Amino acid sequence: MSETTVERSDAELESWYREWKAERDQRVTQMRRDARAVFHAMEGWQRVTTPEVWQATCDQAGQDYRSGRFSIEQLGASRHLDPTLMATLWGLRQKLVAEGGKTAAESMLADVAVTSYYNSLRIQRWIGDLAIAIEREFFGEHGPTARFEARNGRVEGLVLEAQLERMAEELLPLQERANRMLLRNLKALAELRRAPAPSVAIGQAGQVNLGNGAQQVNLTQDADRQHDEVMPSQRRRAATKPNDDSLK
Repeated sequence: MSETTVERSDAELESWYREWKAERDQRVTQMRRDARAVFHAMEGWQRVTTPEVWQATCDQAGQDYRSGRFSIEQLGASRHLDPTLMATLWGLRQKLVAEGGKTAAESMLADVAVTSYYNSLRIQRWIGDLAIAIEREFFGEHGPTARFEARNGRVEGLVLEAQLERMAEELLPLQERANRMLLRNLKALAELRRAPAPSVAIGQAGQVNLGNGAQQVNLTQDADRQHDEVMPSQRRRAATKPNDDSLK
């Protein structure tokens, strides 16, 4: 029984290794996220041991949501956020809630709008940081830096090329998507608060006011009745009036 050996080039082996490493890193990252979520849930439920504690937890959750604390904490990494940024987001959230009727739907849309605004600001910060690195590669004293392979050390290209590609293909489309999401949430919040258009059904009215800018016309049933009575008499006089051509 003969065994066949397939020879692969260095480029194919490098490509296979990168795909395997990316897939492994993705699985490890997902496992860590799942572990954190499970641990957080288990840690929270360990404190809820009686119905009284559960009721107190519900009351505290309601207070935290009305105060905006719950929404700010859901942004993630709250301990690492700038205090000025957190205060600004909290103030915007409270203003959006106070401007409306304070219904549950409006509060939820206000939270989503503030979250979208935060995401847009965060992506803009990424773009600004990457722009600094791009400018350094463009106008630095040492010129553009070469990019080398991790295993073989061969030159793949320039670091500047990878940075520009990431800016154009990843960050800018991501920012555009975040801005569209923010506008969509604000539009949904405005439409929810917009009063419905009044539906007017006129069956038989004594008087109807028609307004067009500064002009206003009043129509009544008596005026319509007089108009109907005058029109036949005018038609009869017009019919009996002699024609000018016949008199010549």
